[in-house]
Amino acid sequence: MLRRKSIAFFSLISLTMVSGGLVLGQTTTTTPGAQTTQTDKQDAATRATGAIPSKSEPINAAPVQPAEATPAPAPVPLSPAEQKAADNKAALDALLAEATALKTSYENSRRSRNKTPVSLSTFRSMELRLQMAAAADPANAPALDMANAMRMIQYAILQPSVQIAAVANRELYAHEMGQRMRDDGMKVVASGRGNSTVRFVSPQMTRQMAMQLVETAKIPEQARALQFRRVVFSSGRRSWTYDVARGRLR
Repeated sequence: MLRRKSIAFFSLISLTMVSGGLVLGQTTTTTPGAQTTQTDKQDAATRATGAIPSKSEPINAAPVQPAEATPAPAPVPLSPAEQKAADNKAALDALLAEATALKTSYENSRRSRNKTPVSLSTFRSMELRLQMAAAADPANAPALDMANAMRMIQYAILQPSVQIAAVANRELYAHEMGQRMRDDGMKVVASGRGNSTVRFVSPQMTRQMAMQLVETAKIPEQARALQFRRVVFSSGRRSWTYDVARGRLR
């Protein structure tokens, strides 16, 4: 009887321990499926956390230094011949500029109402300087052209005086020829506008005599030099005219 009770007691204790183990195992022991699920959650949390970029500290970059300028190469020194050519060109350019300014001042003075005196010697001096520059270099066309311009300006300045002198010279020529031919009964006078015509008048004048005077007295050369337009040979009733420009008697 006692043995049966002991066996029953020990059976109860064993059953209680087994029952307690099952309860404890259900509350404290994790099943493999639950453990895998928890691991997946941790990995997802880790990936989510890693996707968020971490806030980085500002980087203080050093300022960009400008590139150093490359020094310009030193100019190649000119040879003596090249230096001389450069100096000559600079001198010629300065001379042409001075001549251009002088020409402009003359043109302005001609257009103005108040005529200012113009120094003839200034243009003559400039003409000589330009001629020297052109002679030093025959290919220097600008200097030669400007020298011709200076000469034309001198002619224009002197034209009134030259015209007055030419009129006086033609009259003087007629007077001198009249004195030389007075003994032959020849009268010589200058007539027309500006004394442009010289007349040889004689009662004995014929065409043959006129032709002889043209050939022996060198009248055509003198007429051209004094800028006569016509030379008239007359007897009082008939006349023959020598055309200075065409060089023939008609």
